[in-house]
Amino acid sequence: MPFAISPVKCVVAGRALWRRRWLLCAVLLASFSFAVGAQQSGAKLRGPKLPAPDKIVESHLKAVGGKKVQASIRDATYEWSVWRRSEESGQGRDTATAGRARSFEKFPGSTRADIMLEDGELNSAANARSAWARGADRTLRTLTDREAGAAKLSAALAATRLTNYKKQDVLARTAGIEQIGEEPAYRVEFSRRNGARVSYWFSVARKLLVQSRDEARSLTLRFGDYRPAGGATKNALEPHHLEIIAEGAQPLTLTLESARYNTGLSDSLFEPPSDQTLDVPALLREVGRNQRQVDERISEYTYTRKGVEREISDRGEVKKEKIEVHEIYPVPGGGRVLKLISENDVPLSPERMAKEEKRVAEELEKIERENQKRKQKREEVERRNESGAGKDGDDDVGITTFLRTSEFLSPRRERFRDREAIVFDFRPRPGFKPS
Repeated sequence: MPFAISPVKCVVAGRALWRRRWLLCAVLLASFSFAVGAQQSGAKLRGPKLPAPDKIVESHLKAVGGKKVQASIRDATYEWSVWRRSEESGQGRDTATAGRARSFEKFPGSTRADIMLEDGELNSAANARSAWARGADRTLRTLTDREAGAAKLSAALAATRLTNYKKQDVLARTAGIEQIGEEPAYRVEFSRRNGARVSYWFSVARKLLVQSRDEARSLTLRFGDYRPAGGATKNALEPHHLEIIAEGAQPLTLTLESARYNTGLSDSLFEPPSDQTLDVPALLREVGRNQRQVDERISEYTYTRKGVEREISDRGEVKKEKIEVHEIYPVPGGGRVLKLISENDVPLSPERMAKEEKRVAEELEKIERENQKRKQKREEVERRNESGAGKDGDDDVGITTFLRTSEFLSPRRERFRDREAIVFDFRPRPGFKPS
């Protein structure tokens, strides 16, 4: 009969079905366990969430006496003894006294350090306008570009004692946890929209600043032995141990001897040394005459110009970049016409290029028709360069007007990119009122 073996088949089929279900459950359970394990493993790799930079700085300020105490210090003068590691001491502690040092800070963004060694004196300073350094050979150097930006940023952080760095146009982000010496430390990156950036490391356990790093100047500072330095601000803790590690120089160790607060330091203390024999107004008038001659020669040439425009995020990072290349056509009699030839390294399409060439031709024709008018205006500008603003009240500012409205500071001679140069700082003249 066809159903004679059906009971056996049913039993076998039932067992097979049960085994398949059991196997499926086992697979699902294993998959679930693997997923949970992977999630836990990933959580371990990611570690705990990093605290916000504001919280890290707040904890540091609390550890060194409180924000109110630190904010009350408007300027500070420090005296240090300097130690230099002898060649025989190897990796041991510093054994040879090398000299003395003084450092100065003044709110909101000025710092200076003078290190007197047996083989010469080292000076460096920064304020909102400029940053400079002078070596043992007494060669003065004004910092530029990334070095200047980092030096000014470091000065603002030190002079404000981290109490209101945001008001100094400083951004901050927690970059991670790293091992500094024998303890973990949070790395906080401070930056400005001009691209300047420095890193600070704060001890996770002690909350104190233990290290700073300025990549632009290849300079590392290490801080330790925090305790009161005496004086009127007894609750303020200061690092009594400071290591200076600069690329190409022997490391120095400084021990704090004394600190004085709120003595009324002069702004001139942070200015570069000046050469009083230099006459800046006479120099600028001569530059103006030379520039007019150069402008006349430039009108005989065409050239290519590449411009890069960057949009910076709130973190000081580049989030958008635009590159344009133009052909420049100076026009005799004054003025110039720009012809766009590429964007972001991509040449213009034939259609856009045709439109651009048509626009340039029309603009050149227009300038040529107004050539006589341009010539008259140029002669008028030349007169203003000698005597100030023109009779028509034009907004162009001549050299004489610039000299009347500006105050020139610290004129000095330096070598800039292997060339002799005259450097000076300037600011609005106090009390000047335009007529």
